[in-house]
Amino acid sequence: MTSTRQGERPHVLIIGAGIGGLCLAQGLVNKGITAAVYERGPGATFRGQGTRLSLKQPGTDALRACLPPHLMELCVATSIRPATRMIFMDHRLNPMFAKPIPPSTPESGFGVNRLTIREILLAGLDRIVHFGKAFTSFEQSDGTVRAHFSDGTAADGDLLVGADGTDSAVRRQLLPDAGMDSLHWSIWGRTPIVPGLDIPEELIDSFNRVTGPDDVALSVATCRTREPVSAAAARISPGTALTPIPDYFSWMVSLPDEFRDAGAATLHRLASDRVREWHPGVRRILETADVGATFPVNIRSARAVEPWPASNVTLLGDAIHTMSPGRGEGANTALRDAHLLRDILAVATDPAEAVARYETEMLRYGFAAVAQSRTAPFAPVKTPKGAMLHFRRSEYHIAPW
Repeated sequence: MTSTRQGERPHVLIIGAGIGGLCLAQGLVNKGITAAVYERGPGATFRGQGTRLSLKQPGTDALRACLPPHLMELCVATSIRPATRMIFMDHRLNPMFAKPIPPSTPESGFGVNRLTIREILLAGLDRIVHFGKAFTSFEQSDGTVRAHFSDGTAADGDLLVGADGTDSAVRRQLLPDAGMDSLHWSIWGRTPIVPGLDIPEELIDSFNRVTGPDDVALSVATCRTREPVSAAAARISPGTALTPIPDYFSWMVSLPDEFRDAGAATLHRLASDRVREWHPGVRRILETADVGATFPVNIRSARAVEPWPASNVTLLGDAIHTMSPGRGEGANTALRDAHLLRDILAVATDPAEAVARYETEMLRYGFAAVAQSRTAPFAPVKTPKGAMLHFRRSEYHIAPW
């Protein structure tokens, strides 16, 4: 990258307006570094937002470093109230293991609704985020990089960051041999919390897993914000418009591979059928779900890649180190990437050296997290009856919920 004069900060092109890409954009702007974000979707709410993310300290540290203070305050105010206990049960809701969860602080982590956090990260970036821009390819020349889009337009910059997710088009060109494994499929759904909905207390405000016959498993998360999102925005950041998010249960049921292309109604029926002999409280959550909000998720995991020669194109988040949500590290690692790259670029005098430093560190911790998400040692814990229950931590740590 010779076009950027010594000591001059680069203009950064960010492909993808997901959590990691937008955190990077916020961080760069706050350091006086120019950036532009290009997102293939037509708007903030277009693509499936999933339901919930659990942010740990690396994620909250990144947000605190990259966001203006009022937007960080808004993240905390709209965060999801934490679970108060961990409980694993059979399909009749007989407990196999249960214990209280110590109270957490906003510094150590909190849960967020995916759409809410994305809307907060978009705040103030109107002029630099461009929707409806599907990236197709890049070309490098004389130290600059040009991004091409499917509508025939192009954009020039000094550095291009592929933050375009698991199916990254940037990665396909930069690292065509990078591999991905499909681990399993799940059905994700959402059930509104409404008056009169009789749900067992074991499933409310708990970090849980319910296991039934035939290896069918279900997890339910209670998603209630500390403060209504619209009220929080009006109080903390009046210019930030947030979509109202009613309280809901987020749930996940294991999905047979042959149904992975099914539509929402079919998936909802399948999920209900899979628990039809289970406790009535479990069945009630699925029966009263928002059918249209039911969708399949392919849990994938990136294969480790060898370091490549640093250039003015790099990758961030799921675009390089997609991982299973078993340990709840995916979003946190993407935010950590954004934080690291922002910090390095903020003090860099040589952009090429900055990218090399970023990639060395990112590949180290990123693929360590991928490996940990794939497998973990078995750990024995005592059930309330004193027997020993063996479980795989990665199976029971459903932190993304």
